[in-house]
Amino acid sequence: MKRAVCLLTTLCLAGTALVSCSNEPVEPSGDGEGDVVVISAQVVESSESSESSEAAATTAEETEPVETTEETEPAAPEDAVIPEGYHFVWSDEFNGDTLSYDWIHEVQSPGWVNNELQRYSDSEDYSYVADGDLVIQPAIGYNDDGTPKYYSARINSFLGFSFQYGYIEARIKVPEGQGFLPAFWMLPETNENGGWPEAGEIDIMEVVGYQPDTLYSTLHYGNPHEMSQGSITPGGNLYDDYHVYACEWTPEKISFYLDGELFFEETEWYSVTYQGKENEYPAPFNVEFYIIFNVAVGGDWPGDPDETTPFDERAQMRVDWVRVYQLDEE
Repeated sequence: MKRAVCLLTTLCLAGTALVSCSNEPVEPSGDGEGDVVVISAQVVESSESSESSEAAATTAEETEPVETTEETEPAAPEDAVIPEGYHFVWSDEFNGDTLSYDWIHEVQSPGWVNNELQRYSDSEDYSYVADGDLVIQPAIGYNDDGTPKYYSARINSFLGFSFQYGYIEARIKVPEGQGFLPAFWMLPETNENGGWPEAGEIDIMEVVGYQPDTLYSTLHYGNPHEMSQGSITPGGNLYDDYHVYACEWTPEKISFYLDGELFFEETEWYSVTYQGKENEYPAPFNVEFYIIFNVAVGGDWPGDPDETTPFDERAQMRVDWVRVYQLDEE
């Protein structure tokens, strides 16, 4: 499991050492150019005499060493329901005012994949944290000739958090409207098993705008490209409320859940590179994966927006939280 690297900054000014080290996210001041971010600080004044130095050394020798650990066990959110046999390892509750440093925005042009129409932007107009949710807000604009152009957001935890095997879940309210395709999914952190599709893809939640009563969960792998897909139609439109979408990932099986109900699992997959080398099972799902949230607009699967498609709050994908658990050691 990978977490964001701790920032260690040492400044030596006029005999004073300033050391900072923390995993807590902070916001840089100013315009971000040339700013120095001090996360936490411990100041040690330089000694004024050899006697004080000797006294400090003697005290240090007489003091019993204190055992320290690099990382303490994280505490689970109070309302977390931990799966049997698992322990909590990470979450984002989206309770602040901005995204934590576990996340980065992807900036991509229209048509980048699947003939999608949106431009993925890092602007706060299209993704932000508010009222305890991550909000992805698709939007529409118009070119000079009157044709529409679309904007949305795609964020991932590639530089902040990734994991191998476990139980991952997120509480999400999906958008309403023709042409939208919200997704909660994962990609491999490395190209150890090759490129796509042989490197694998785990799609935990996709709800197609024209079919809002159905959840799809999919594994992509190959080469040639293969996919294993399951679906569930629980009754009613999924955009009417928040739901918990989850995946349990082990070396031998990958299972998908909606609101705690198992509806699809797969035990067979394979991975062969374009050079014909077969990656040993359970490849490609044998490396660390990172998390992605996005809303696509248009494209091969959902089709284009039409005159009925809203671009107000009904278009929002809202993520209340995302949590990860891993198996207890036997």
